[in-house]
Order: sequence, then structure tokens, then C-alpha cells
Amino acid sequence: MGVTSKLLRYHRLERQLQGLRRRIASAERYLTQQSRLLANLEAQGEALLAQHRQLQAAIHNDETEIASLDEKAATLRETLNSVNTSKEYTALLTELNTHKADKERIEERVLERMTSLEELSEQQETLTAQREERVKVRGVAAEEVERRKADAADHIEELERECAIAAHDVPEEVLRTYQQEAERRHDEDVMAPLEEHNRKSMEYACGACQVLMPVEVISTLLGSGAVTRCVSCGVILYVQEDTREAIGASRK
Repeated sequence: MGVTSKLLRYHRLERQLQGLRRRIASAERYLTQQSRLLANLEAQGEALLAQHRQLQAAIHNDETEIASLDEKAATLRETLNSVNTSKEYTALLTELNTHKADKERIEERVLERMTSLEELSEQQETLTAQREERVKVRGVAAEEVERRKADAADHIEELERECAIAAHDVPEEVLRTYQQEAERRHDEDVMAPLEEHNRKSMEYACGACQVLMPVEVISTLLGSGAVTRCVSCGVILYVQEDTREAIGASRK
């Protein structure tokens, strides 16, 4: 088995392993997203609760102030009945009217705050329903993460063993080149097949970028099997068995 064939075996095992890991990572990202959304809803809930408490406290203070004004007004009315001069009567009546105006202003403020409190309660109810729904979604997402991990655990362990064995068969320098290319390409394939465009004229292209390969590249791939990279995109090329057989048959 040539170096390219050994590297291709490692590549295919590695891609399978990455696929399983990506499947788990995708579920974990979704879980993280749902957790973040839930946290946002909970933060909004806490903010609304704080506003609710502040409004309740403000209404309580207003009601206490109204009660105090009522007591003062009652005292003033009693005093009015016992005054001896018109000047005293006028002064007490002015003070009584002032208390009445203050009370009306505070009562109007209480009504506004009560309306705000009702609106706030509606927002809290809506938010509570959203939070309950998000808790359910997050629970399903957490279960999916665990399910995917459980389903893939044995297969991942097996693939890791096979990858280690396959990597051991590949020369260190070749494996290092492969890993550097894998890091550069991220999720893209590091290896690509030689694709047939025209068998009679020996036109074969890189399976990644579709650029036609020089004859010497094709000869190297078919001959020694040495690691060969695309002259255009740099991907490591390999020859699929059916392509190799087709080329071999056309040469006979």
C-alpha cells in the first residue's frame, strides 16, 4: 500500500470521527443557545419583578400619604367649627383646600401607577409562559446532547483507535503536512479524488477545484503513489479504484 493510500485510509477515518464530533458539537451549541435565551428571559423576569415591587411600594406610600391627608382634613374640619374669626376660618379653609388638591393629585398618580402595575403583570404573565416553553426546549436540547454522546461513544472510541493505527502507518512528515493543511482548511476536505474529464485525451482534474492536472501529476499518482498535491489549490490528490481501473483499461 502506497503512502497516499495509507494517508487516504487515515483521512477517511478522521473524517468519520470529525463527523461524529461535529454532530455532538452541533447539539451542544444548540443547548448553549437555548441556555442563553433562557438566562435572558430569567433576567427580564427579575427586572420586571423588581419594577413590580417598586410600583407596589410606591402605591403603598401614596395610599399612606392619602390616609394622612384625610386625617389632617378631618382635623381641620373639626377646627373650622370652633374658630372665632373670619381670618382663622379663611386660613383653615385654604389649608383644607390645599390638602384636597394634594389628595387629588396623589390619587391620580395612584391610578396611573395601578394601570402600570396591571400592564406589568401582563408582561410578567407573558414572560412566564415564554420561560416555561424555553425550559422545555432546553430540556429537550440537553437530552439530545446526552443521546448523541451515548450513541456515538463506542463508535468514537473505536474510530480513535483505528485513527491512531492508521496514523502510525503514515510517515511523520506526511502526517504533519496533512495536519497543517487540515488546520488551514478547517472543515474542508484535505484530500480530493482525481476526476475524469476526458479519458481519450487523458484529461483529469482535481476533485476540489476542477483544475486539469498535468500529465506528470497523473503519472505520479498512478505510479509510485507518492503524496501529490493539486498544482492549483494544494489539496492532496488520490485516485479512486474505478478511475484507476478505467485508466488502466484505456492503456491496454
